[in-house]
Amino acid sequence: MDQQSAYRETTNQNIEIYAIVSSSGRFQYISSNSYELIGFKNDEVVNKYMKEFIHIEDLFLIESYFHNEHHLYPCSFRFLCKNGTYIWFEACVDFIRSSIKNEGKEVILKMKALNTSSVSSNKKAAKKQDLISGLDDINGNLLMEDLPSPLILATQGKVCYVNRAFQELLGSDSKEQFIGNYIYDFIEHSFHDIVKNRIQRLHNGEQVGIIEQLWNRTDGSTVNVEVLACLTEHEGKNAELIILTDISSKRNFQKILQKSRERYQRLIDNSIDMIAVIHQNKWVFVNEAGIKLFQAGDYQEMLGRNIYRDLHPDDHLTMETALKSILDRTMEVHISNQSWLVDSKKTIFTEMVCIPTTYFGEQAVQVILRDISDRKKTEELMLRSEKLSIAGQLAAGIAHEIRNPLTAIKGFLQIMKPDMEQHSQYYQIVFSELNRIELILSELLMLAKPQETQFKKTNLVTLLQEVAMLLETQANMNSVFIEEQHTESTLSVYCDENQLKQVFINLFKNAIDAMTSGGKVSVSTKRERDKVVVSVKDEGEGISSDLIERIGEPFLTTKENGNGLGLMITYKIIEDHKGNILVDSEIGMGTTFIVELPCDIA
Repeated sequence: MDQQSAYRETTNQNIEIYAIVSSSGRFQYISSNSYELIGFKNDEVVNKYMKEFIHIEDLFLIESYFHNEHHLYPCSFRFLCKNGTYIWFEACVDFIRSSIKNEGKEVILKMKALNTSSVSSNKKAAKKQDLISGLDDINGNLLMEDLPSPLILATQGKVCYVNRAFQELLGSDSKEQFIGNYIYDFIEHSFHDIVKNRIQRLHNGEQVGIIEQLWNRTDGSTVNVEVLACLTEHEGKNAELIILTDISSKRNFQKILQKSRERYQRLIDNSIDMIAVIHQNKWVFVNEAGIKLFQAGDYQEMLGRNIYRDLHPDDHLTMETALKSILDRTMEVHISNQSWLVDSKKTIFTEMVCIPTTYFGEQAVQVILRDISDRKKTEELMLRSEKLSIAGQLAAGIAHEIRNPLTAIKGFLQIMKPDMEQHSQYYQIVFSELNRIELILSELLMLAKPQETQFKKTNLVTLLQEVAMLLETQANMNSVFIEEQHTESTLSVYCDENQLKQVFINLFKNAIDAMTSGGKVSVSTKRERDKVVVSVKDEGEGISSDLIERIGEPFLTTKENGNGLGLMITYKIIEDHKGNILVDSEIGMGTTFIVELPCDIA
């Protein structure tokens, strides 16, 4: 607690002040009865920032309380009075939101003074004064001496008497240490002016309320006390009767509570998972991670938004079931997965944990949303890898079961060839199809049989030129022209030359086959930092977006007579070379395959 320690005093009890605070923190309205408690008139508060009136120690508490609307506990803080003192208020809030976008929200503040003395208690105070003034000798009065509350009698601040409880409060061995000294000697310096003002008001016949102060103990430590004072008589003169209440434990608890709130707030703000509260199917609180997850502009954009606006339609029923089970208390915790449509191009997958909570006295659901989009992608890659493994096992079986009889068929056909001269055209067709079956089996065997690889430094430009020359005849037959553009004459990569040739043979052949009416295959290379990028672009019909995501799967093909194994092998080879393949396609405009390979690494 700093030297600007708080205190409160008022002559009224149960008076409530209502105020409206804008989203920027300015008072828009304050009820006229504010003058009775804080001494400020309505026009002295309106249009001023609320933080100008809040004690510096309570600013963080107020800001966090307003920011986290789902906190249902009342908030206690110190408010500046016109006379320079502070009064404790307990406040509850509600929120007004504008339907106009970016208009923000207003806060309705209901403030009630804490621990105030009542006007109706004046009679009791008068009776107390009469009782005290009727005592002829306070020092000899056992009732005052044995009171459990620390008590001081002083005239104009000069101590005349202290009881045993006061002596114990300040840790003194004798009362003589206090008698004849001024009470200011035992009070923190920052309170001196305030105490003088209170004494003056007492002698002017005014009532003073409870004040919180720091008093100095004899061992040098301080103690938090609440001070109640009234006017009495001592030896025929007006004197101040001061009663102290030790509130150190209360203040320590308040500090612990505030630190706990601050830790809780930091935990929420710094959580990598979205923490939110759902009330009546709307977001009423979202932390910073949630704003980023849903790519919202700011906190206000998320508040009040219906949760089903972004939730995928397929998950609506699941979400309704989850929320109902929590609100009906049939389950204390509910865990489910769902997907959210952040925008037209992005879908995020989340795992949601629901637990019950309350929002301004009504049942609500607190949720923790964890983005599992990367996990979903990993699962898809594992599934794809499993498919590759199964395909490899199938390939081994197919090759074993088909290749042997195929060899016998081809052998007998060659023996029968002289006797089939009158049907030579049929013979050529059958033999060609048998060769095609053998080619498919060879490609399948590459999946099943580990290939011996020989990595060495290779000029990728030269390799591409050789592939283009190899397929030039086939390209010409299909009215396709292969155009090469290389930024450098030498682009070295560390690779298995034969495997990499197979990759680009597959890509070139696919590009040629994609242009049934002829066209141009554009091949380009460039260096980007530590990698070499090869682009193979055709002018064909393009590939739909749903098929692009599945490219590389076994037996997935857009060709009438294709088997889908070529691209599957291509992807596997590039993966073994620690490279990457990207596909960009537009219907009616063609397809581009981009191969990225590490640049000359060992």
